[in-house]
Amino acid sequence: MHDKKWTKWSNFTLKQQKTTIKIHLIAINVIKLIKIQN
Repeated sequence: MHDKKWTKWSNFTLKQQKTTIKIHLIAINVIKLIKIQN
């Protein structure tokens, strides 16, 4: 039981990390675009 819960939790954190990385990359690209326009 504990292993299954742990696997679900670690899978969830991996998804969260991937989402956070995507948001960071998008934010960096947006900042670059704004700097170029200015």
